[in-house]
Amino acid sequence: MAAKIGQPDTGTDKQEHEDEPAYLNQWRTNPMRIPAIGPLYGRPVVTCRFEPLACCMASLLPRIKRLLGLGPKPPRPKKSPLREWVDAIVFAGGAAILIRTFLVEAFMIPTASMERSLMVGDFLFVSKFHYGTRLPMAPLSFPFVHNTLPLSNTRSWLSWPRLPYLRLPGFVDVKRNDVVVFNYPADDINPTNPRLGPVDIPALKENYIKRCVAVPGDRFEIREGQVYIDGQPGWNPPEMQNSYTVTTGKEGFNELVLREYGFRPLGDRNQNYMPLGTSGPGQMDYIFYMPTYLADTFATWPFVKNVRRTVERMLDAQDPRMADYFGFDVHRFGWSLDNFGPLIVPQKGKPLALTPDNLTLYRRVIEAYEGHQLELRDSTIYIDGQPATSFTPQMNYYFMMGDNRYNSQDSRYWGFVPEDHIVGKPLFVFFSRENGIRWSRIFKAIE
Repeated sequence: MAAKIGQPDTGTDKQEHEDEPAYLNQWRTNPMRIPAIGPLYGRPVVTCRFEPLACCMASLLPRIKRLLGLGPKPPRPKKSPLREWVDAIVFAGGAAILIRTFLVEAFMIPTASMERSLMVGDFLFVSKFHYGTRLPMAPLSFPFVHNTLPLSNTRSWLSWPRLPYLRLPGFVDVKRNDVVVFNYPADDINPTNPRLGPVDIPALKENYIKRCVAVPGDRFEIREGQVYIDGQPGWNPPEMQNSYTVTTGKEGFNELVLREYGFRPLGDRNQNYMPLGTSGPGQMDYIFYMPTYLADTFATWPFVKNVRRTVERMLDAQDPRMADYFGFDVHRFGWSLDNFGPLIVPQKGKPLALTPDNLTLYRRVIEAYEGHQLELRDSTIYIDGQPATSFTPQMNYYFMMGDNRYNSQDSRYWGFVPEDHIVGKPLFVFFSRENGIRWSRIFKAIE
């Protein structure tokens, strides 16, 4: 029979409990001793009447440690080499998609619209976060391509779901004279890829690169080939190319010499000069698209008789290029590539005065980019069925032009570029190749 708590054991009791641990015998002898729990193993070293509770807690401590991850972890099974490769590829692919979507993307220059400032075959890194990263508008699309699947003209995205235009805050705004990558605005009515057809999602339209010559709120005009902003002459890029007629003696130019000065061979899809034939006895005429400094150099050569700037006075209504112009009546305005405007570049939140005469300039802004219904009846303008004498844009717009002024499809043809079409800011050329590597252009900053 066991002794009562607080009473010494009898001999019989002592025999009954002699197999118990020593600390239980101590507890039975003096149950008022202060309890303590061993710090390492969770076992009581000094016991009391709360011995059962202490023992329960001590037994739970190892389990609590395992649940909290404090105890020793069981060894993980070793991955097979194939599994390690798959994990590495998935991680690298995910990281590349995030970088390409939100930070930096590589682009290649395919045409000569920015010739001499940017060359055909230049590969650029373009920052998407400078102007603010534009969030994806068609989330279900094939990764690492733009708008077509590899080796095909099949669309690389699903039209549903389609997300609205959203842009994260950027570090800078698009400034006048910045080189900008953007989506071709007229791809929904005049597609660059007829097999792909019209594209109405801004982020999936074809990528273009031009120079921003006018920003929101500017009064833009071209006079005799010179850009004017708010009545003041604009900045001319050093490599900007104009049109010149050059007259030489009967010997003309040597094609190999012209190549040394950056002119492409005749027949090249981006050729930048063309012989016109004889203009008189012993004379040859040429058209050159070149910077001013090269025109000045040509004028010093002894066999060159005349170098004169060629300016387009007015476009003929039958000119095939008129099909690309953004809707104005050539007879009403009398504009050309060298004499254009004036017009106001739309600015977010600033009302635009509308008249039947200037309505055609802003039709695309109101209908295609801002999503309103526009109608002209009996000299009265209706927007969404309501008479209107002005329109307040909800986005900023920009006027873009190529530095190669006469070999550039730009805002003179298809109008303003909305802010939801802005892709990013080119940083530098990381590689350049055309008929061989152009080492001098690698790591060249873009101005």
